[in-house]
Amino acid sequence: MFVNKLGNFFNVFLILYLTNKGYSTFFAGVALGAAGVGSFAGNAVGGTIADRLGRRSVIAISMFGSALFMLLVPVCPTVYAMIGLAAVIGFFGQLFRPAGGAILIDTVPPEQRVTVFGLLRLAINLGMSVGPMIGGVLSGVDYTYLFVGDAVTSALFGLLVVLMLPETRPAPATEPEPTSAEGEQEVSRPRKADGYRAVLADRSMRLYLISIIAVTYVYTQTTTTLPLHVRDVHLSNSFYGFLLGINALMCVAIELPLTKFTGRYHPGRVLAVGMLMTGLGVSLTGAADSRFALVVTVVLWSLAEMIYMPVATTYPGLFAQEHLRGRYQASEAIAITFAQTLAPAIGGLIYSVSQVSHWASCAAVAVLGAVVALFCGDPRTQGEPDAAQTLAEETEAEFGIDVGGDESAEDALLPAES
Repeated sequence: MFVNKLGNFFNVFLILYLTNKGYSTFFAGVALGAAGVGSFAGNAVGGTIADRLGRRSVIAISMFGSALFMLLVPVCPTVYAMIGLAAVIGFFGQLFRPAGGAILIDTVPPEQRVTVFGLLRLAINLGMSVGPMIGGVLSGVDYTYLFVGDAVTSALFGLLVVLMLPETRPAPATEPEPTSAEGEQEVSRPRKADGYRAVLADRSMRLYLISIIAVTYVYTQTTTTLPLHVRDVHLSNSFYGFLLGINALMCVAIELPLTKFTGRYHPGRVLAVGMLMTGLGVSLTGAADSRFALVVTVVLWSLAEMIYMPVATTYPGLFAQEHLRGRYQASEAIAITFAQTLAPAIGGLIYSVSQVSHWASCAAVAVLGAVVALFCGDPRTQGEPDAAQTLAEETEAEFGIDVGGDESAEDALLPAES
């Protein structure tokens, strides 16, 4: 994941690339939105085939396909062709995501997941802390280097998966046949597939998905309309890369210690606080017209990310049955990519009409997400009877948080990364 995020230039710099070629902000936003549509489809398909065909093969197909089509970006002749290509890249680029989350759940014992997910997020943030800075420099030389670099890192990730990662897909779930009248011994048969319908039947999961769509819409503005604002206040692409580097470095240095504090509270409340802070930090971008002011806004929404992201990324996996792990991971990813699809086009359109209205709308959407998050249930009190105790023990063992008995366990939050 460090290698993959180190070269994750496409989504970050696509709008700047297209506007630099002379296309309008609207068409640039549509192209990035098309990548979101492709990502939406990639997650949906990826979750299903990860549960049916296996994790490793899905990740490899995703990375090699993404690398191949990324190389076509610099030679794409028209903006309409670029919109279609962006959709294909989005599809392959996100096909691996449900399998990536599921493979960790498959292989990591419950008592070690906090540590492993923390290391995963650390690797991601380390890549993101360096990648945007490299991308800012490369874009100042030639945008072609961005897309070639993205393709190379994707292919390298795929190669590492093929050579080093085992296949972990569990055996198909089974359920017993009814005992015959003659008293024959029960046998097992494949469980009837319940797919995404089972995921959406969960009320807390539905509320979570709504809230994550809202906050992702707002957060996505940091890679869509924030670079446009940086340009409009006459600052360079490299400074925009520097801002994203601040975000990643803060997450590397502060997030895990911060979760020791946020881990004491109900997950819905933590989500709500983080979403409100995200809205505040992003919306204040409209009033920031200097380097210092922009850094302050980045610090605000970076702190917000560190508050809500650990529980947000962990939440779906706490509900998933073994045979639905890929689909639960995919449901979260689908919600995120749905918001990422809306954010560039809608945000870019509103920004082009009225910048004040755009940043104010970000605050409103974040408030909506926070209100919905308050109604999300605590996953430790649902599903398997021993879920609360397991999560409480993990939290206490890894972070030294005394969650006590049943009452205090209800208010404890497992910080983790998926």
